[in-house]
Amino acid sequence: MKYRQIPQLFAAIILLLLAGCSNQTSPVLVPSTPSPSTSSTVAPVVQQPLPKGLLNAKYPVMDWVFNQTCSLAVDSYSRSQMDATIAYDSAAWLYPSDGHLVEGSQDCDNNALISQARNQGLATLLTVGVDSSWSTQDLAQYIDLASSQQQVPCSPAATTYICNIVNWAVSGGYAGVIIDFELVKRDYPDIRMKFGLFMQELQSALHQKGLLCGVTLIPKFSDNPGEDPSYNLNNFQDWKLLSRMDFLIIMVLDFDLALNKPGPITSVASIEKQLDYLWKTIPQALSKTMWELPLYGHGWQQDASGKWSKLNDETCQQVSAQKAAQTLLPDVSTDPTTPEIAWNDQNGNRHEVWYSTSSSLVAIMRQVQGTVRGLLKDPHYKLPASFWYRGSECDNFFGASNALEQFYRGT
Repeated sequence: MKYRQIPQLFAAIILLLLAGCSNQTSPVLVPSTPSPSTSSTVAPVVQQPLPKGLLNAKYPVMDWVFNQTCSLAVDSYSRSQMDATIAYDSAAWLYPSDGHLVEGSQDCDNNALISQARNQGLATLLTVGVDSSWSTQDLAQYIDLASSQQQVPCSPAATTYICNIVNWAVSGGYAGVIIDFELVKRDYPDIRMKFGLFMQELQSALHQKGLLCGVTLIPKFSDNPGEDPSYNLNNFQDWKLLSRMDFLIIMVLDFDLALNKPGPITSVASIEKQLDYLWKTIPQALSKTMWELPLYGHGWQQDASGKWSKLNDETCQQVSAQKAAQTLLPDVSTDPTTPEIAWNDQNGNRHEVWYSTSSSLVAIMRQVQGTVRGLLKDPHYKLPASFWYRGSECDNFFGASNALEQFYRGT
């Protein structure tokens, strides 16, 4: 592994703290924003808006299309209009060993789907991910090398790790790139600084091509490991260093997995804890933050010793089928924002499925949007949302006059 010399490390940190994020094709220097204060004499926090054209201002939605289930997205779009920015997940899989990219497997004609979006004037974004077969050490070493390479203009012949990503996005006609790294060795030397530098260098190179740069953020409640169940996963992400990206996507989902037991996949309480951390840490970035919500459910089973194991992810249609097939138990969540079903199998083992419905998601979004409006003192703010993943939703969620459109129209 590589170690930076102290002068280089100090210089990199200073550059990261000063490097600004711009909606133009090159970064600008932006002074840091002071932390919010309760004093009435302190000026409101100056917000960094979402890049123009990234989302529809009246319907600020981004659809995630998962490469392995893109046929479900095609079916969903056939039932309701395609009217949102598309983030095509795993359109590029990264090989950390040498920095090259490959296209993920598809179960649909992804080129036709992307062409349909572009013909309708919708932005498409390239999502760069890493298969979980790679170790956290592998990805940390990739970040180390990518951030320390001599950066060059990304001509078609350029072979730096960053140019590999930029050139893939350019050749594919994408409007920008989302980096979705989720398994990085948390105690790799200087990994927070190196990941921040990697993202800054990538954004700079993308801006030179007129493209945008975003990053997915793993939920974070605190910088204290004792106060954050996801600390081992999110420690490599320093939000202050990442706050200058063009846009941020906070994955406010899978909170049950962090606790390793059944419970709400997302909830108002968890999202507002996340919002509190963001407001204390990078308040200036709130307006350019998207909130990624789940359209799927999680199935769990309890064994004879009382231990829980997650079985699978479930679409809304699969949950509906289980409701019809099982003898449901009454002792479940009565909170309409966190629906649950439960039953005992033939061996007496308890099963629980926590899931999302159209009404539960809209109820959560309405409460969170109200909280953000209060922080921003903006009664017209509309909550930018992304949904994992298109095709797993309930039938009346997307489309004209359905739940999501009615939410934005009514706010």
